[in-house]
Amino acid sequence: MLIQILYLAAGLLLVIKGGDLFVDSSVHISRRLHIPRIVVGGTIVSLATTVPELVVSATASYMGDSGIAVGNAVGSAIANIGLIVGVVAVLTPVVVDLADFRARSLWMLGSAILVIIFSWDLELPRTLGLILFAVALVYLAVDCIGAIRKRKTADETPDETPLTKSLMTFALGAVMVGLGSRLLVTSGIQIASALGIPSVIIGLSIIAVGTSLPELVTAVTAARKGVPDLSIGNIIGANVLNLSMITGISAVIRPLSLLPFTRNYSFPWLMVFVGLMILMIGREGKIDKREGCILLALYFLYIAGLIVFPMIGRV
Repeated sequence: MLIQILYLAAGLLLVIKGGDLFVDSSVHISRRLHIPRIVVGGTIVSLATTVPELVVSATASYMGDSGIAVGNAVGSAIANIGLIVGVVAVLTPVVVDLADFRARSLWMLGSAILVIIFSWDLELPRTLGLILFAVALVYLAVDCIGAIRKRKTADETPDETPLTKSLMTFALGAVMVGLGSRLLVTSGIQIASALGIPSVIIGLSIIAVGTSLPELVTAVTAARKGVPDLSIGNIIGANVLNLSMITGISAVIRPLSLLPFTRNYSFPWLMVFVGLMILMIGREGKIDKREGCILLALYFLYIAGLIVFPMIGRV
């Protein structure tokens, strides 16, 4: 068991550091190629920060573990709202563009609803996985087109980092994420088996939080630099991709089979957090410390349930 825990920790460290390198290099490459900053922040960073979740879930699906594949995607979406938005709101009040938030939040809500409907019978076949993946592609296309239309010349930020160095960093980050994901999935399955609990619990908790750390780092950094609204946009984009692209690709690789616990426990919590985020920010376009504390408290309650229910045999 100790060896598996060490492998899990090593996998988390590789995914976290690899994801960090991947995000930074993606931004540098995009700027060197003169892609507008708003596109970099609103779409490319969201896509880059979800790479750990994508690789972990895709690896789990390939290895035949639907619990980690789905648990990681859904659990990361929950962590993004409950943990990350909660932390950012506690650090500093966040004010966002209300019209932009409402438009993006509809994509997030729609993706969550589609995942729940498509897998309500505890199966997610390849055909429905393809539909989810198509939703992600449409979202990215619409987001890029909208961002380019709103682009201003002053928004473009020059980048002096050599392109070759950025490409090497990109490749290194990708390798680290790949190796870390393999360790995460393998050790996660073994730990779940040794503890006698479904692997979905590991996916919804430890792995979900671990693969969400790039979003957390990005969000806290944005808050400290006085632009917390950028972190909210990144979280929404990451959640859309977690629910549509990552779940979709996992189902395309191998049709997914879900446990009743996923439908009866994690899906309701997913809708609670998505609904709360929309209600809190969608009314006046802001979220403060009090509401951040509410999100954090609910997230810890959610995690407590993940610990308690397996102990009483309710999984």
